[in-house]
Amino acid sequence: MIAPCPQDVDECAEKPFICSGRGICENTLGSYLCGCQLGFRGNGTYCEDENECSSGKHGCDSNAHCGNVIGSYFCQCYQGFNGDGHSCYDIDECLVGNGSCDQLCVNQAGSYECQCRPGYILQDDGRNCTDADECQTNNGNCMQICRNTFGSFECLCRKGFQLHVDLRGCVDIDECKIGNGGCSHTCNNTDGSFLCLCPVHQALAPDRRTCINITSCALQNGGCEHVCSKRPEGSIECQCHPGWVLSRNGKTCDDLDECADFTRGGCEQECQNLPGTYNCSCSKGFTLRPDDPTKCKRKMAAAISHTATCNLGTKSGESSI
Repeated sequence: MIAPCPQDVDECAEKPFICSGRGICENTLGSYLCGCQLGFRGNGTYCEDENECSSGKHGCDSNAHCGNVIGSYFCQCYQGFNGDGHSCYDIDECLVGNGSCDQLCVNQAGSYECQCRPGYILQDDGRNCTDADECQTNNGNCMQICRNTFGSFECLCRKGFQLHVDLRGCVDIDECKIGNGGCSHTCNNTDGSFLCLCPVHQALAPDRRTCINITSCALQNGGCEHVCSKRPEGSIECQCHPGWVLSRNGKTCDDLDECADFTRGGCEQECQNLPGTYNCSCSKGFTLRPDDPTKCKRKMAAAISHTATCNLGTKSGESSI
């Protein structure tokens, strides 16, 4: 007689809570196994929540936040990104209204920034731009004149100079190299300008370019430094004021040193030469005579006054020497 085979007992069906509250019961032949639900970990008889965000067992995008919940997790894209959290893509804020930027909008991963074109400065609000006055700092590195413009600046030069090829420095214009500066005779270049010069016995006309013969005292005083006079034959003659002598060029005047000759200007004691004149003075103890400023007289001794008083009360007297 053959004994009947034993029948397997499904412990999971007979005892639904044989495993922990978060456990899963799996029937086996003659026994059973306890495991943990998805999102939990343990031995089946004890299961605890698994933090997928900490363990890295999640599918969140690198630009997303991972948030743990009991038995699961969620993904949320960071600010500046769009998507379901598992796949996030950057939002280009510059595509909408230029990101509210006044000039340039530069998109960045998850953000953006406003920038200004060269020659402008970003304001504290981070959006608007104002002109930068480059001339306020070291004159814009210009050698002479700096002129500010919107978004830029330019270097300029004063009259008589031209801008260097570096657009910063200034170089002198040699006007004499261009048509002799318009001078009829000699052109002398100077820093930033020039001068027309004339030969002896000629002078510049009012146009400051042409040289004309000096034939009249009415033209630049005949070239004389002091006095111009016309001789009977029509030529001009230069003369000097008293105290001056005519120099060898016949035009200018040199100071006459009245104290240099043996007469010393007629001074009795001291003679001091001055431009165009001289002064007489006296030695110590002498003074100039009021009737003749070239002569000296001895200074008179000052009168001495003395007062004496007798203590006996009989007499007081005053005497002067």
